[in-house]
Amino acid sequence: MGQPGGEWRLSGEAVGAPAPSGMPVGPFPLPALPVDPIANIPWGEIANPALASLSILLPALNEEDGVADVLNRIPRLTLQQKGYAYSVHLLDGGSTDRTRVVAKKLGAEIFVQSGNGKGSAFREFVPKIRDQFAVLLDSDGTYPPEIIPELVGKLGPETPVVLGSRLRGSIGDGAMSIANRIGNRMLSWFASFLFGTPISDVCSGMWGFDSNRLKSLDLTAIGFELEADLFAECALKGIPITEVPIRYDRRIGEKKLHLREGVRIAVALLRKRLGSGAAPSTREPRFSIRRLFAEQTDR
Repeated sequence: MGQPGGEWRLSGEAVGAPAPSGMPVGPFPLPALPVDPIANIPWGEIANPALASLSILLPALNEEDGVADVLNRIPRLTLQQKGYAYSVHLLDGGSTDRTRVVAKKLGAEIFVQSGNGKGSAFREFVPKIRDQFAVLLDSDGTYPPEIIPELVGKLGPETPVVLGSRLRGSIGDGAMSIANRIGNRMLSWFASFLFGTPISDVCSGMWGFDSNRLKSLDLTAIGFELEADLFAECALKGIPITEVPIRYDRRIGEKKLHLREGVRIAVALLRKRLGSGAAPSTREPRFSIRRLFAEQTDR
């Protein structure tokens, strides 16, 4: 049976309406598909395409028990929830115990310094930092890793350096002797006076930095005068330091700091000031001898 004139056959042999007349229409052009289609991206990464990055730096020398405590207390989940991509680096001064083994087992990257001294290790590692922010804290369990997110959260264009102040916070039983408290306050007052820049705890071992500003510092410290060197360089370059009160606890392991280190720190501050040739800031220090001893009596 023939097809009716002017009609066209549909699938299933059905007869449909007359075929359209006029100019023939060629194939409809379709855009070319990408060679490598974009894979599904988790919603978290879409909402936050550029995570802030953080290096956590832990100087250590024979601190196998302390470094385990510190690494286990780093609030990893909180850092992830706040959008920080972070890495932990052990700056090892040539430990002869299991410090490096413990740190590596708990996820830290190991850097063994070529020289000696805490300051030397830090200065050697700073050029290797590739993250946006950096946090420095001791590996002996005295400083609170739990507040790292708070510390980093305060960093910004107007607050490029954040200091964890023990003397504005709280000190655990047996963590610091009366003599050490007085010594720390005197050193802080001395540093404030020398550089015309107020600081409440110049020997604190917990700092946060914008990495670019950190790399701009001309650090010279070799040993435990590192923190005083950080303060002095910030003061000389006009880099503001924001202070955050922290809790300070008894160290894990053998005590390493002695009275003579305080003298070395004072001498290092004086040398830095005399060698700078720069005029001190016009800001008045917040500390005086009378206030120093008044605060000590209140504690």
